[in-house]
Amino acid sequence: MLSRLSSPQLCSRIVVVTRGVASAGQVTAHSSDNSIGFFEKISYRFKGVPLPTETEAPKSMFDACNKEWSAPELLPAVPKDFKEHPDRDLTNYPYPSRPMYPPKTRLLMMPDSWFTAFQKVTGTSGPYLFFGGLFAFLVNKELWVFEEQGHMTVGWILFYLLVSRTAGYKIDAGLYKDYQDRVGFFKGLIQEDLKEAVEFRKTSAQQTESLNALKESLPTSFKESMQLQLEAAYRKNVQNISGEIKRRIDYLKETEETKARFERDQLLKLINESVEKQVSQKDFQEKFLQNAIQQLKGIAV
Repeated sequence: MLSRLSSPQLCSRIVVVTRGVASAGQVTAHSSDNSIGFFEKISYRFKGVPLPTETEAPKSMFDACNKEWSAPELLPAVPKDFKEHPDRDLTNYPYPSRPMYPPKTRLLMMPDSWFTAFQKVTGTSGPYLFFGGLFAFLVNKELWVFEEQGHMTVGWILFYLLVSRTAGYKIDAGLYKDYQDRVGFFKGLIQEDLKEAVEFRKTSAQQTESLNALKESLPTSFKESMQLQLEAAYRKNVQNISGEIKRRIDYLKETEETKARFERDQLLKLINESVEKQVSQKDFQEKFLQNAIQQLKGIAV
């Protein structure tokens, strides 16, 4: 505390003494601040210059002095082909556009367009002389009467200029950040409300893609299915035909066998009957018996 109130020469002497007493390994940077006076430190703080013991520049409340804030993103413009109704006349009645920043002014409140109209005829000083003379005329003729506390307006204007030039940049940046956070919050609510709609849209898109793919492969699948059906019908018809042919062949075979058996039976019956008829005759018996006896005799001899 005494080093801050003391003069720079005394501070430098104290620094020399401390350096002589302290060892080389224990010399710190704290003694370097003592070489700077109290008011010099204050000026360093206002200027934003770091002290010898500080590695970074200090943050000052006057860092944003005389800075003009501008939004990083412009307001979204209305599309040229947008119409809320087909009968809307955009040529004669276009949509009003909201400016991003207020128009340029002079003397804190006078529009710049008022000055440019005079400036083309009277030059640069003409508009100021006109408005100054008009103000003096109104005040002189008491057409514009100030109240008793009217002089406080000057103080309020100075206060506004002081606040806007010192903290206006930070205030605008903070308000814009809060506005973006609030807009992001409402966007999050909207996204949460539309989550089901988004999911439905995704599933619908997937179903549409699958349906298109199915339409592309549908003729091929129909053709393959038709071929399978024709193959199955062909095999069934072949099986039916083979079964019918086998049945007819078996019928013909059985018919022929029955016919052959019947003919054999009839032939045997006819032979038996004819033989029995021949045997029953006397001539046959005598003729064949005598012949047989003779053959036996010849064999016996």
